[in-house]
Amino acid sequence: MKKLKKIIFFFFLCIIIFIMYCLFKSNKLIYISLGDSLALGKTPYKSIGYGYSDYVKDYLEDNNKLKFYTKDFAQEGYRITDVLNDITLNKKIKIGKNHEGIKTILRRSNLVTLSIGSNDIFYKTDNNILDTDTDEINKYIDEVIKDYDELLDELTKYFKGKLILIGYYNPYINRSSENVRDLSQSFVYINDYMEKLALKYDAEYVNIYEVFIENPGFLPNYKDIHPSTEGYKQIANLIIDKIK
Repeated sequence: MKKLKKIIFFFFLCIIIFIMYCLFKSNKLIYISLGDSLALGKTPYKSIGYGYSDYVKDYLEDNNKLKFYTKDFAQEGYRITDVLNDITLNKKIKIGKNHEGIKTILRRSNLVTLSIGSNDIFYKTDNNILDTDTDEINKYIDEVIKDYDELLDELTKYFKGKLILIGYYNPYINRSSENVRDLSQSFVYINDYMEKLALKYDAEYVNIYEVFIENPGFLPNYKDIHPSTEGYKQIANLIIDKIK
């Protein structure tokens, strides 16, 4: 009889705990923006401003859906290997009075956006991409995608929420050069690969290539590759569509 009472007590205790969990669990998101200068929000005029992730953050705040947001892991000039190293070495950032490692933060997060890989291509072409043969660029892209695959494999060991991958735009569309048209083929090539990677890792993919083709004004400084405020807003809107 005592054993039966213990079982009944334990059963009702489990029910109470479950009800309390349902009542008090938070529907708010922990959002981490990872990547390069696009994730950081670099402007076409060398300063750091409001990037796409900041506009996504505003949307979540306005809809009372944000618990925590950081883009402290995003860095200008970052390549795929840099993000991978941050994860494997468990890079820490300061949150309040404490320092938290990226692995712990990823485990707790619900939403991650990732824009990375452009600097890898520029690096492999010695920052002379316009004068590099298309076949050579595509060979480098194959290497970049292989590194990206390795990064996602490591990232998804810790992060189990909604992962959104940002594709690539042609930053030279305002240049009057025959090479720019040839280069466009390479950006279509890498975006096709990115879409396949997103499927492999059950991630969302945001294709921003056509947006910049249709809106060359989003790249107002032909000497710089970074978007305008309106460009960042449009990227954010595409991400928000995925979140919805």
